[in-house]
Amino acid sequence: MKPSIPLLLAALLSACAGGPVAPPQHSFDVHALAERPSASTRTLADPQGQAVLVATRPELTQRDVQRAELASVAGGEPAVQVQFSPDASQRLARLTRAEQGKALAVVIDGQLKLMPKVDRPVDDGRVLLTGFASRQEAETLVRQLNALRNKPVQPEQKSGGQP
Repeated sequence: MKPSIPLLLAALLSACAGGPVAPPQHSFDVHALAERPSASTRTLADPQGQAVLVATRPELTQRDVQRAELASVAGGEPAVQVQFSPDASQRLARLTRAEQGKALAVVIDGQLKLMPKVDRPVDDGRVLLTGFASRQEAETLVRQLNALRNKPVQPEQKSGGQP
C-alpha cells in the first residue's frame, strides 16, 4: 500500500500543475456601430450596461497604432492621444467621414469601453480619447497600446454572457 501513495501523490500533483501560465492577452479595436442585427454584427454592453450593436469586424486594431500618449483636456480630465500608422490613418479618415455625427465603439480586451462621437473627419491620423474614469485607467491604456502595437492581433474570446 505504501508504494502506491507516492504514485498517487505524483499523479495528483501533475494533474494540478499545468503548463506555464500565459500572460493575459490584450486587444484594442475600433468598430463602427450598426443599426440592425445581422451575421456581421454583435451586441456588446456599453460602460453603463446598455446593449449596443457593433460591426463584428474592427475597422482599426492595436496593429494600426503607431504610438499612444497620456494627455488631458479642459478641466484636467485624463485623455489618451493615439497616433495611427499612415495606412490606418487613411482608413480612419474614410471611417470618420462615413460615421460623422455618430459614435464609434472602442473595444478594449473584448469590452466596450468608450463610444466617442465623431464630430468631424479625422484626416491627420490622431484621435484624442476621453471619458476615462481615472488617470490610472488612461495610463493603463497608454501602456497597453504602446506594448501591443507590435504584437499579433488575438482573436476575441466570445463569452456566453453577451447581452
